[in-house]
Amino acid sequence: MQEMKKQGVAEDRLQLLCGITGAFRPGVLTALVGVSGAGKTTLMDVLAGRKTGGYIEGDICISGYPKNQDTFARISGYCEQNDIHSPQVTVRESVTYSAWLRLPAEIDKETREVIKATKHLVFQICALKFLLENFHVGLAHYILI
Repeated sequence: MQEMKKQGVAEDRLQLLCGITGAFRPGVLTALVGVSGAGKTTLMDVLAGRKTGGYIEGDICISGYPKNQDTFARISGYCEQNDIHSPQVTVRESVTYSAWLRLPAEIDKETREVIKATKHLVFQICALKFLLENFHVGLAHYILI
């Protein structure tokens, strides 16, 4: 900020993002792209609740409702660009690990098994959907594999 003052900027606050709007479709992988310095990481940090300094103004809504950080943290995941990821772990394993960490400690073993089975089914449905949409593979072919 002092460097900016030296260059004649009078404001005490620097606006990093302005007029940001957007929507993410549920269950659809979405890429956030832009040139270096465009504010991609700042935007993701604000959405994820990881921005601790500065001022955040405006509304953040999830499905049209004001974002509740506790709920949002339970239902979403965000890997920062500087996170270290093991090449020995698949994307599925990483997501599974992240999901397990989000479960309350009081969840019993039987419920965890139901969640595990449901999660496995969701992964299979997503994989099938991806194949059908991107590779035009027939359903019969997929079932035979």
